[in-house]
Amino acid sequence: MTKSSFYKNIALILFGTVVLLLIVNILVSKYVDKDEQPKHREVLSGIEIDKIFHTALANYGFSTNWIIKKKIKSISGDSLYSTYNVNVPNDVSIHSLLLELKNLFWEDDVEIDAEELANPKRTLVRLISDQKLKLAAELTNSDKIKREFGTIAFLVNDLPLKNEEVLKSFLITPELFYAVLTPRDEAKKRLSQIAKANKRYALLLDDNITELNFKLSSSYSDDKIKKSIREIVGTFYNAAFFIIDDRSDLFESEKYPLIKSELLKRGIVLVPKSRFEFLTSSKVNTGDKFQDFMLTVKKSDEKILMVNAQDFLIISSLIPAYRKIGYKFIYPGDIIIKRNF
Repeated sequence: MTKSSFYKNIALILFGTVVLLLIVNILVSKYVDKDEQPKHREVLSGIEIDKIFHTALANYGFSTNWIIKKKIKSISGDSLYSTYNVNVPNDVSIHSLLLELKNLFWEDDVEIDAEELANPKRTLVRLISDQKLKLAAELTNSDKIKREFGTIAFLVNDLPLKNEEVLKSFLITPELFYAVLTPRDEAKKRLSQIAKANKRYALLLDDNITELNFKLSSSYSDDKIKKSIREIVGTFYNAAFFIIDDRSDLFESEKYPLIKSELLKRGIVLVPKSRFEFLTSSKVNTGDKFQDFMLTVKKSDEKILMVNAQDFLIISSLIPAYRKIGYKFIYPGDIIIKRNF
């Protein structure tokens, strides 16, 4: 075994370990309930409960304009710190908010009492500590408000194609994405595995196509270019769309107009790589870079982010928190079909 192949095997093992740990973490977070609260829980003041209550709403991206301090009939008490009327957007269930409160107050002596009321339909929530009512709020769903956050989709390249088991583990990652493949036999061998995992892919055309049956060279004749195109399209016919690296020699070559024409007449959507977003290179870790990227996503944005597989594993652990706030994560194809490329 060469030193190069040894290091590649080590990298694959580490990558597979990261995949498995992420999956275990997701399963544990999803299916393991906190059945027993701590025995000695701390009593909280009204100020502390009020602060945590606002945190729960902020975690779901609530505007402060939706939280109105208001007296509630039949609610009173010497220890009562605050009462609210909270408008809840329709894409957030009140049940989810109650679960969020339960989670935030888990280690504290806080009882959460929720009561469904009618005329109008609403939920009265009472937060009680040391058997004293500290906060009350009426939660009402409203179709007049909505959370306004951007939309993101992922293209994932550098998949571990050389290792079937590691790839299999990666493909069961629950977050939405399209794989990015380059025309080569190694990618061809994995097409059925990708399809069985109900994942889609996009095909990247760049200067790294080396295998003769797929190669697109400026030195080739028009007939040879057309033959390569037929081979590429025939093999990767299930690609959601094709990506052209518009900074490549291939794109700048005199043969590119022919390549583009051959693809377009087959009804293939061809997207310049420069239209996508990439994590900026820096010395900070992937999680920090992704959070910096999310700060650039405005409410009307629909951005497609291209990342490598290893970074995507890290990012996927952060996505649920952003989704809870109100960001939308969709397939890249849902954005591509809206745009005129």
